[in-house]
Amino acid sequence: MLTFMATILDLSREGGPLRWIDPQLEPHEQEWRRIYGAGRFVEWFEQQLPSLTSDWKVEDSPLEQFDQLLETYCSGATLTFQHRFKCLYPRDKCVWELKTADLRIFGWFPKMDHFIAVVADTAQRVKLHSLVHGYVGEVERFREKLDLDPPKYLVGEDPNVVVTNFDHP
Repeated sequence: MLTFMATILDLSREGGPLRWIDPQLEPHEQEWRRIYGAGRFVEWFEQQLPSLTSDWKVEDSPLEQFDQLLETYCSGATLTFQHRFKCLYPRDKCVWELKTADLRIFGWFPKMDHFIAVVADTAQRVKLHSLVHGYVGEVERFREKLDLDPPKYLVGEDPNVVVTNFDHP
């Protein structure tokens, strides 16, 4: 008997475990990359992100920082490796982090330029409570349970494998 696994498109349909995050680009801009929310990320995105304030006293609120990151990422603009995104340890687990001054977003790339965000938190909380390894584990567990066509993730720590148009600091 054949069993069929789902694609990202299947899993992001109404009621599915993934939710496409609309970057609300300008009419003249095209979406070159995609971000999907899953797991605890969706609740954080809807309920916590709007009320967060900057721990680093930067001019932009965390919500504004997220909007800028989303626009930069989805429009295909240049991302700075290590500054805006990086592969986390242990590197063989292929969990990546998108970053702003105040935010850390943990997830993975199932294919080039498609990021699935599973959990997010403030940079200060992540650092203060040493949460990186726990969040890496949460991403792995969510990904393992997801009925997604193999391969479920891109392997390696090379940014050339996961995103187009990036630079090194």
